[in-house]
Amino acid sequence: MTAGSTTRIAVSLALIAGAAAYAVMGAIQRSGVPDEASWDQAAQVVREGWQDGDLIVFAPAWAHAGAPRFQGLHADIAELPDWYEAAKHPRVWVVAQAPHREPVPPYGWQALARTETGGMTVHLWTPPADQPLVWDGLASIRDAKVAHGDGPARQECTTWQNNRWSCGAAHPWQNVGRVSRDIQGRERTVIWAHGRDNGDPLEIRWPGVPAGRTLTIHVGLTQRAIEQAAGAPVVFEVRVGDRVVVQRTLGFNEGGWFRHDVDVTGQGALDVTVRIVTKSNPFRQLCFTADVWG
Repeated sequence: MTAGSTTRIAVSLALIAGAAAYAVMGAIQRSGVPDEASWDQAAQVVREGWQDGDLIVFAPAWAHAGAPRFQGLHADIAELPDWYEAAKHPRVWVVAQAPHREPVPPYGWQALARTETGGMTVHLWTPPADQPLVWDGLASIRDAKVAHGDGPARQECTTWQNNRWSCGAAHPWQNVGRVSRDIQGRERTVIWAHGRDNGDPLEIRWPGVPAGRTLTIHVGLTQRAIEQAAGAPVVFEVRVGDRVVVQRTLGFNEGGWFRHDVDVTGQGALDVTVRIVTKSNPFRQLCFTADVWG
């Protein structure tokens, strides 16, 4: 047998071994994929125990391929769950499949139930009981007092239409209200507060916000905004009463969903004001949320 023949035989054997290993790997992977009956059973467990305010997440993230079976229920189908937002729900269902059949609750969360449904498990968790959501600025956007300008130029924004405040006639983008936008890699439900032009300040104020222990602010620009080489940096400021508690300048293409936690323990009812200023407003699509936790 020549050296060339030996080499060809070795290569052939290696290819056969590789193909066999690939087939075995594929069989193992397929064995961990739940069948249709498992998905149907998981959906039935969730529907039978569902309560108003519940949320569904999936583990691992690609398990959300079964989301259509939960149609009509509130589900987070992003690549990774947002546990901060999930904590605003009284209960969270975790629909899990191999190899993540035993997901671990985030710190402080409690596991209420676990049900096996063929190739899947369905878990029911609750957020930390000692950190309740006291107030949600997004849910209270209609209670806000919106205005722009300073001094004699100050103007109250009194047009409420389509879940948003506009100054004067309703405007397609120059307003303050509830929207869903792509921010830092996921679709988020947020308060839209597009900057006004030429340094004209935009203010959103909530008087009499319920007392709590922590005021949590998130702020960022939309993905579309950071992709545009336009506009100017935006100054974002939060005041509690007369005290500035958050001040951040976002560059015209600065991406992120920035969190600020402010201790408001013992301060009683709060007067929370958000102020947004930019010198040039093209694509200054700033969004934020504000929450008080007990």
